Amino acid sequence: MKDVRLSPHEKRVLAEMERALGRDPALARRLQEMRAPLAAPARRRSRALTAAVLAFAVVSLTLLAVAVAYAHPMLLWVFAATWLLTLAGLVRLTLRWSRGMRSTPPVLE
Repeated sequence: MKDVRLSPHEKRVLAEMERALGRDPALARRLQEMRAPLAAPARRRSRALTAAVLAFAVVSLTLLAVAVAYAHPMLLWVFAATWLLTLAGLVRLTLRWSRGMRSTPPVLE
């Protein structure tokens, strides 16, 4: 499907169809309503995960500094746990980002 070529006539017909569909406000509104409910929760989840990863990163770095300063073993264990949560969140964010990069549709000429 990568090497799909349209003839000039097919390109002209397709452009006319797109223009005709673009002038239909009811269709545009319906398409927007279909798209909006699906995108909003995903965006909110992504923002919440990003905020959680940033919060865990700040907490783990603070715990690392305090654990090194006081040399207390329990603080080191708490640091290790928060660092693992931060790392897991980063992996999840990276996977989500890479999935978004792959899902771009092919360009037809």
